[in-house]
Amino acid sequence: MTDIIANFNRSALAYETLARPQALLAAELAQLVPPTERHGRALEFGAGPGLFTEQVQPWNGDYLATDAAAAMVQRGRIRCAAATWRQQDARTAAKVEPVDWLFACNLLQWFEHPETVLRSWRTTLRPGGHLVVAVLLRGTLGELSGVLPEVPPLIEKTATQWQALVSKAGFAVEASRSWDYVSVYPSALAFLRSMHAMGFAPRRLVGPGRLRAALRAYDQQYAGPGGVRATWQAWLARARVA
Repeated sequence: MTDIIANFNRSALAYETLARPQALLAAELAQLVPPTERHGRALEFGAGPGLFTEQVQPWNGDYLATDAAAAMVQRGRIRCAAATWRQQDARTAAKVEPVDWLFACNLLQWFEHPETVLRSWRTTLRPGGHLVVAVLLRGTLGELSGVLPEVPPLIEKTATQWQALVSKAGFAVEASRSWDYVSVYPSALAFLRSMHAMGFAPRRLVGPGRLRAALRAYDQQYAGPGGVRATWQAWLARARVA
């Protein structure tokens, strides 16, 4: 997780420009919070530069947006000044006053032990409070697995597994949906560079020669109108403290 935070710190400015899939996912998740319910005390973890934060404004009440990467918090203050911003790791929920709403868009999949994080979040919510989350699923960027089968997938859990984790942590899922998006890049190399620029920079698991061969295969196997594709899949849910 420390490496991921460092990556996002370095990429905060580029992230806003390149993160179209993440922005679309944020807009989709916001639909689970109708405008008539946008009130009370709210806390957002992993807010990044405010892609989801801005989607639920105006908010009637206190809205605290947090991120572990200081550079993301700086960008968020500029992008969505309506919220209060603070640098904070989502694993330190105990340091937050009780809230009515807890939001996390595109965050939980990065934790090694998300079940522990979810249980901590539950203690932060008031009785009857709501958790609204979006998580990337196994199958996201599956094209990479197609050309690099020896490398573990970037995301491991399925929608069924995430729903079970949320329920086990003490939440009753009220609504959920799946989300799919296909982004297009001029080439496999352009796709890889975009991922690195956004902070998706996992440690190198293959040598340069193997990587070049994989990029050539990507260009051949996943080409289409306008370039090569990259698939994003997510599970979105709204849950209440059980």
